[in-house]
Amino acid sequence: MNKIKFLIVSKENEGRRLDNILFGLFRKIPKSKIYSSIRKAKIKVNDRKSKPEYKVNIDDKISYPTFVQQANINESPNLQQHQERIRSAIIYESDKYVVINKPPNYAVHGGSGLNFGVIEIIRSLYPYSDSFNLAHRIDKLTSGCLIVAKKMSALREIHKQFRERSVKKVYECIVKGCWPQSLKKIESKLETVKIKEDRRTQASNNGKLSLTKFTILESSQEYTHLLALPKTGRTHQIRAHCANAGYPIIGDPKYGEGSKNTRLMLHAKEIHFTDDGKLIKAIAKTSSAFGEDIF
Repeated sequence: MNKIKFLIVSKENEGRRLDNILFGLFRKIPKSKIYSSIRKAKIKVNDRKSKPEYKVNIDDKISYPTFVQQANINESPNLQQHQERIRSAIIYESDKYVVINKPPNYAVHGGSGLNFGVIEIIRSLYPYSDSFNLAHRIDKLTSGCLIVAKKMSALREIHKQFRERSVKKVYECIVKGCWPQSLKKIESKLETVKIKEDRRTQASNNGKLSLTKFTILESSQEYTHLLALPKTGRTHQIRAHCANAGYPIIGDPKYGEGSKNTRLMLHAKEIHFTDDGKLIKAIAKTSSAFGEDIF
């Protein structure tokens, strides 16, 4: 557990916004991390949840966790190779957004021993990119469509679309076993639990209602190639739904029989969203390694 530290607001800082004080205190921590910590009440004022725009008073107590400062991405080996791979993966770009076809085994952000993830690489490719932020996340092992917002106003717009469920996601996956023709949707309550450093999503009466629709593309006695349309956005939703139905996704080390060295057969194929009033349908092609030896 992170050790909680605190500071007492001095007269010099009286009247300043909470987020601006924190930006000065943690110059090497991404602003998105600070905002997330305020939103999740990991950072508090006088032991209470606060807001970024709160103007502090003298003697306010600001408590905060111990942040792990990441290494400078420019000091990382093979940076140019990673930059080239991510640059070539861009499938849509506008003044507000970048959409990439994220390669498998790339974390979306640094942390957990990683110097950098996709968002840090994207920022390194553009000047004046401090305001670039992930619009959503996909698992490290999953490939496919990932949206990055270039400014905070764009981030707020896309988050509004996610809340209103106007963003459409289409995944494709290959599962073990012959998926029944009659199994067209899975609806269940899912709960994500954390055991030590591992997160796992499981069926639970205490969980949130989750719905995924499925369409069979190709099947055999051993494997089935599916389209999966998640109507809700729970952690590991498609992976958990497939495994709970008895048809785990091929290469899944958490819910199936995969290992860290196998390719997870789950790909975010399409994402549909609105950009300046225009409907965007970003499509990410799968690599030749996606199930080429299965069917």
